[in-house]
Amino acid sequence: MKRSLCFLRILVLSLLSTLSFAQTVEVKGKVTEEGKSEINGVNVLIKGTTRGTITNDRGEYSIQVQKGATLKFSSIGFIPKEVEVGNSTTIDVSLMPEESTLSEVVVTALGIKKEKKALGYSVTEVKGEELTQARTVNMANSLQGKVAGLNVANTATGPGGSSRIVIRGNGSISGNNQPLIVVDGTPINNDNLGSAGMWGGGDSGDGISSLNPDEVETISVLKGATASALYGSRASNGVILVTTKGGKANKGIGVELSSNYVAENLLLPTYKDYQYEYGMGNNGIKPTTVAEALTSNSWGTKLDGSNTINFDGKSRPYSAYKNNQTDFYRVGSTFTNSVALTGATESITYRLSMNDLNNKSIIPNSGLRRNNFALNVNANLGPKLSIVTNVKYILEKTTNRPRLSDSPGSATYAINAMPTSLPLSALKESQLNDDGSEKVWSDNIYIQNPYVAANNWRQEDKKGRIIGVVEPRFNFTDWLFLRGRLGFDNFNYRNLTITPYGTPFQPRGGMNVGNRNFTETNSELLLGINKKFGDRFGVNALFGGNLMKQTYQNSSYGGSNFNIPYFYDISNIDPAARSSSENYIEKRINSVYGSAEFSYNSYLFVTATARNDWFSTLAKGNNSILYPSVGGSFVVSEAFKLPTAINYLKVRASWAQAGGDTDPYNLSLYYGLSGAHLGAPLAQINGDRVPNSNLQPLTSTTSEAGLETRLFNNKLGVDFALYTRKTTNDIVAATISNTSGYGSALFNVGEIANKGLELLLTYRLASAKDFSWDASFNMGYNQSEVVSLYGNLTTLQVDENRTRIAYIHQVVGLPYSQVKGFTYKKDASGNVVYDSQGYPLQGNLVNFGTGVAPTTLGFTNSFRYKGIGLSFLIDGKFGGVIYSGTNAYANRRGLLKSTLEGRETGIVGKGVNEKGEPNTVRVPAQQYYERLFNIADPFVYSADFLKLRQVIIDYTIPTRVFGKSPFKGASISLVGRNLAILMKKTPNIDPESTYNNSNAQGLELAGVPPTRTVGVNLNLKF
Repeated sequence: MKRSLCFLRILVLSLLSTLSFAQTVEVKGKVTEEGKSEINGVNVLIKGTTRGTITNDRGEYSIQVQKGATLKFSSIGFIPKEVEVGNSTTIDVSLMPEESTLSEVVVTALGIKKEKKALGYSVTEVKGEELTQARTVNMANSLQGKVAGLNVANTATGPGGSSRIVIRGNGSISGNNQPLIVVDGTPINNDNLGSAGMWGGGDSGDGISSLNPDEVETISVLKGATASALYGSRASNGVILVTTKGGKANKGIGVELSSNYVAENLLLPTYKDYQYEYGMGNNGIKPTTVAEALTSNSWGTKLDGSNTINFDGKSRPYSAYKNNQTDFYRVGSTFTNSVALTGATESITYRLSMNDLNNKSIIPNSGLRRNNFALNVNANLGPKLSIVTNVKYILEKTTNRPRLSDSPGSATYAINAMPTSLPLSALKESQLNDDGSEKVWSDNIYIQNPYVAANNWRQEDKKGRIIGVVEPRFNFTDWLFLRGRLGFDNFNYRNLTITPYGTPFQPRGGMNVGNRNFTETNSELLLGINKKFGDRFGVNALFGGNLMKQTYQNSSYGGSNFNIPYFYDISNIDPAARSSSENYIEKRINSVYGSAEFSYNSYLFVTATARNDWFSTLAKGNNSILYPSVGGSFVVSEAFKLPTAINYLKVRASWAQAGGDTDPYNLSLYYGLSGAHLGAPLAQINGDRVPNSNLQPLTSTTSEAGLETRLFNNKLGVDFALYTRKTTNDIVAATISNTSGYGSALFNVGEIANKGLELLLTYRLASAKDFSWDASFNMGYNQSEVVSLYGNLTTLQVDENRTRIAYIHQVVGLPYSQVKGFTYKKDASGNVVYDSQGYPLQGNLVNFGTGVAPTTLGFTNSFRYKGIGLSFLIDGKFGGVIYSGTNAYANRRGLLKSTLEGRETGIVGKGVNEKGEPNTVRVPAQQYYERLFNIADPFVYSADFLKLRQVIIDYTIPTRVFGKSPFKGASISLVGRNLAILMKKTPNIDPESTYNNSNAQGLELAGVPPTRTVGVNLNLKF
């Protein structure tokens, strides 16, 4: 009997197990776009549960599911579809695309995804693949020409240099004008770690230059204050939102490999406006002694090929050497390799990526090595709780960043200054004296031999950076959630510079070591609501707060005069010439904010936001400011039946206020120790600026109106916007009398106005089964005006070129960043006035125009035939001017073609003398052109240009080729960037050759020459 009962139990359990097994089956299938190819990344969810999977790159999926359950297939841009599981274990699904404009979702402030049709402001999204196809070392430069209203200045500072990014004009006279950079919800520091100025220097890069474009999913450009108002004061200039890639569900672990190699050479390989008729020397005479050969001037006699003594005592042919530039600069290269691992379990998706970038600059012995590591984990810890973790580690090492402007040790400056008859080989042969010191080659000891500058001078830096965010989220219901976020950005930067022993202007050399540690933490808590009330009304709201804390710890040590030659260590510095410094800076902002979006019938949307910031950098009573915004969007085509030619029409409008504070420790005097006297420490007031304890936050008020439409069966797309922006209470550092003991004082007085328009046109010119042709055109125009400065002050100098005849001023009533310079003195009739010796007289400082181009444009064409694609981008800027210090010095040294006039006969300047009589005095050409150095007019040019910015030819191998192999996709492409300057008006230089990313734009001197890059990309997925 017991055996029978036992057998019965086993039988029942077996039947139950069999029934249970029969109820759960593995369903496989493929998801395709109706009538077209497969779709990857489709969410396949078991309805009523949190269990699901994602289709792979072939559109395939596999999932364990019970019979009778319902599978829900959804993907952005397609109409969701539900299928009940029956007896079949293969379910192929075809999804229909939605109207693209209506369903488009973009990432907005605080990382919230919203339908684009609901936005009352302008947001432009750039896909990550657009940054990697024709990549740049600084990915910000890849945005050039792609976003209307975004002005990206590619500084002439080498591959590791920074970029200047401005959205809708400059809003502050002396403050920061660049947008806030946010990576996966975490604001990051985008400060320039070192830049060049009047006396030279180098560009040590910024924050966005360290990011890896292979990790980027999308970049959202939030243009107006309404778009960025929830970020408060730090986003008064807009926001660049960087969203990185997350994990994907794969069968096993998905692997993505990419390899990119580009070579770069000079875009302007020769000085087309240099003269090669006369050679080295002065006053029409070629050198006959070593002393006479120590010159950078080309005011000698006509080149005749005869042997002539050079600076090193050797004789060489007195001939033209036109290839000094191409002989010195090498072919640069950048080799980038990336690998990413992606995968998922039932509750976790992850992505781990590694990237290695190895750059060799066109300047010998100069380059950049960068390694990026990223981990993204998204875990569902239950039906209501999830947590996202993003961690990035960046290690960057740079060797010999280029020195710029008039900086000693600049190889670029030396190449520009070489006489026409001095071969580069002479400088390569004769670099050092017998004792190892540098051999002087010209009459200026601050101009180094370019090979000595490249090989003996040292400038090395290393930066380690961690960017992390932990974001838990709890869904109370399907319409109410609570989200926390802890963001972290930390970097440690170390810089070493060495002036070698035996340098002519500093015979015993010197060194300096700088260390900078920066940390920012952001702690955020946010309550979100997204609920429908009936079929027509909806509310999407959030309420939250944020605590931001920044700390800077900076230290440096160094000195001059090494005791033991060529031993470069701080212990070898003369103790009497050593110095050190250390400082600590802290800043905090506490904030609360809220947003509410009300919708009606999915075609009328009204959004209001408010944020209040409290600043630690401003005095109590003045340190709080509220930033409100309101915006509306009306989808006309959803509300009314329009002509069939209009597929979509939306109008939008918004208004907002934002603002900003100042740097720490501007409210009161602070002190520092300065040595000792008789054993007692001495203290001094630090800084040369008068503090202001009554400083208030500046306020930026913006308004915007625009429309979006798609016409003719969605072939033509138009996005148009008009905007205004006014900054009041700007914090200005106004120059005061030096007799006060200070150089400037801070005031809340500045006012700047901006207004402009933006236009984006897209058109599908052809669409067939195997061929498509898409074109897009974007344009932005910004008209700026400095409305007021301090008191009766009408002009404020903010920078100066090394020539000391050209400056950048902010001038009341004129556009931002005016290039000013000394002009010719002229009489009432406009004649140039000459002195009694026949030289032109220097006149007054005049305004030549803005150094910031008001008009930007980009034009893209993309063709695709089956798996082959071709695209190109042309971009340009118009309306700005630039002063060229390179050409001013070249003219002074007799290098320009314009200096050929009068070489044999002298020059009689056209104009009048100081008595008003015609000028008849003839003067030697060398002295005439050297005197012309004191006048800016000949060297101020229009900075207008058109460039063939990039060309891409790619081929995607069809997935059917791989069959059952482990490969899921492969593509190869040929890429080119900065291939040609189609139009420019600046002789010898690139019109984009500014040497820093400061507010003072429009000055040029000895920047790194522009390059064109050509290379290949290979991408594999398996």
